[in-house]
Amino acid sequence: MSLDAYRLSTKKQQGLGLPAALFIIVVLSLMVAAIQRLNEFNASAHGREWLSIRAFYMAESAAQAAAVYTLNSSQPMVACTANMLADISPNTEGLLSCRARVDCQQHTVDARDYFTLTSTGRCGSGIDQAQRIIQVRLAQ
Repeated sequence: MSLDAYRLSTKKQQGLGLPAALFIIVVLSLMVAAIQRLNEFNASAHGREWLSIRAFYMAESAAQAAAVYTLNSSQPMVACTANMLADISPNTEGLLSCRARVDCQQHTVDARDYFTLTSTGRCGSGIDQAQRIIQVRLAQ
C-alpha cells in the first residue's frame, strides 16, 4: 500500500469516532434510564406485596378471634350477624394501618348448626390499599 493510498483511506475514516462515541453515550443513558424505571417499579410492587401480606394476616387473625367466640362455650356468644365483629383495629406495630371486619351466617342442616365466617382485612389507604378476604366454615 502506497503512502498516498494510506492517506486517502485515513481521510475517509476521519470523523467516525465522534458519532460512534455519541451513539454509545445515548444508548448507555437510555439503558440507565430503563434500569432506573425498573427499580422504581420493583420497589413499588414490593411495598404493595407487604401490604397484601399484612391484610391477609389481619383477615386471618379476625377470623380466628370470631371462631373462638363462636365455638368456645366459656365465652359469651356474639350474635352471628352480618356485622359480627366490626372495625377491628389492633395496636400491634406491624398492623397499625390495618382493620378487619367479620360477617357471620348461620345455617342449620340436619339439626346441626354451621357458621360461615367471612373475614375481610384491609391495610393501607388510597391507591396503596390492600384487601384480603378469608372465609371459614365451622360446625358446632
